[in-house]
Amino acid sequence: MSEPVSNEQLLLLFHRAAKWMFRGHRHGHRHHDSAEGHARHAQGRILSILAERDSMSQRELLDRLHIRSASLSELLIKLEKHGHIARQRDEKDKRGFLLRLIDAGRAALTEHRRHHLESAAHLFSVLDETERETLFALLNRLLTAWESDEAALKNEDEEKSVSEQEKRR
Repeated sequence: MSEPVSNEQLLLLFHRAAKWMFRGHRHGHRHHDSAEGHARHAQGRILSILAERDSMSQRELLDRLHIRSASLSELLIKLEKHGHIARQRDEKDKRGFLLRLIDAGRAALTEHRRHHLESAAHLFSVLDETERETLFALLNRLLTAWESDEAALKNEDEEKSVSEQEKRR
């Protein structure tokens, strides 16, 4: 009989799988510049979010992406340079910008989604339907638990902050 799988073994295996997915393996070809692959992924996420609405403030986009302002600015400059988005001053908030997806950006988003679907098909091609459903259920269970833990920790931090503020008064 084989020994039970340890939590450390699971964590290491999960880490290896995440690295493969993060590196953006496409049909067995690796992107050699992982920073470039990450930037393409982030740009695709921006295009996807902007496709949901006619326009969006840069602040709203920053809140949705949970990245640093400087990182978002760098990505937006690249997207604007490639003609994928348009930026204009926000009439309501003169300090901010409104972002809008334009035709070239829609075409780039279509291509990004096509590559994304091809990559997913390749990555999970070794699993049959039952295995994919099992993996989905297990990952969903893990994420639900982790997100619940994170929300609980955030609430604890907020309660501590309020308590510390009250003590200072």
